[in-house]
Amino acid sequence: MTDRLIRVLLIDGQVEDSRWVQELLAELEEGRFGGGWMHGLEVFHLDRLGDALTLLEDSEGKEQFDVVLLNPTLPDSFGLNTYLRVRSRVRETPVVILAEQDDPDLAISMVRAGAQDFLAKTQLDSLPLARALRLAVERNRILRDLRALTWGDELTGLMNRSGFEMMAERDMAAARRLGVEMAVAVVELSGLEEVGFAYGKDERELALIEAADVVKSVFPRASCMARVSQNRFAVSLLPKDEEEVEGVMEDLRKRFQQVARKANRSPLRIKERIHWLGDEAAESPAAAVESLCENIGDRQRGAMATAAGEKGPGRGNPQLVNSIGRNV
Repeated sequence: MTDRLIRVLLIDGQVEDSRWVQELLAELEEGRFGGGWMHGLEVFHLDRLGDALTLLEDSEGKEQFDVVLLNPTLPDSFGLNTYLRVRSRVRETPVVILAEQDDPDLAISMVRAGAQDFLAKTQLDSLPLARALRLAVERNRILRDLRALTWGDELTGLMNRSGFEMMAERDMAAARRLGVEMAVAVVELSGLEEVGFAYGKDERELALIEAADVVKSVFPRASCMARVSQNRFAVSLLPKDEEEVEGVMEDLRKRFQQVARKANRSPLRIKERIHWLGDEAAESPAAAVESLCENIGDRQRGAMATAAGEKGPGRGNPQLVNSIGRNV
């Protein structure tokens, strides 16, 4: 990939463990794993969260790190809060969790909050560490490409379809490894043609931008979000349960109502559908989006489902369509 210096910030309060981790990293630097990809590795170790936050706060333009290895159990912080505080300082840098032991609940909560990967010291060796670091740095490179519009949608600032398919595959791999289900949502914005015809292209694009802003504000930061066609958005989720998904969708509808109430917005409606990806190897986020996009236009089925009193877009009801707008 590159032979430039790879800078790793190791935040771990266990001195002996930190030395052991640095020995593993030294093996990577020697090229024993990863085909020499980690050549020129530099490790900077801190044992307290406060010191790490101070360094990261002062590091803009000075100390730049390619990846953070974080033990969430520190002398001055514990658990998910440790990650969230680090994340607030390094939003552009991948964070890999290096926990004391294998804790599925903690692992899932960290990944849902945006951590790149979760490793347990009890199962750690050079090979999984090399893999986790490589994927973390590579994914961050992809995100930089996205910001350069390689994988991005210029109008809304979200990913485009190609970017979504690549990044959602990473989420799918994490879901399978953690033993949790992943959901893919497609949100369709209808009425854009009417807005454009009545008020012009600029007004139509403004409505689309505002709808994208609603999607960004509603879904968790760790979600993979994209504009996958002219008027459709796709989102990948690692939710706790169906109730959490329905709560997000209800928030989506309420916030979009505020957009639809504005002047020149009366034709706008949104519809959404959810598909739960199981552990079948043949399933993929790309296939789920394709299927949802093909079927989301079935207005009659959605109206019948709503009239029948069906609830939110749960696992047993992936076809449900919800429409809202100013005149409903």
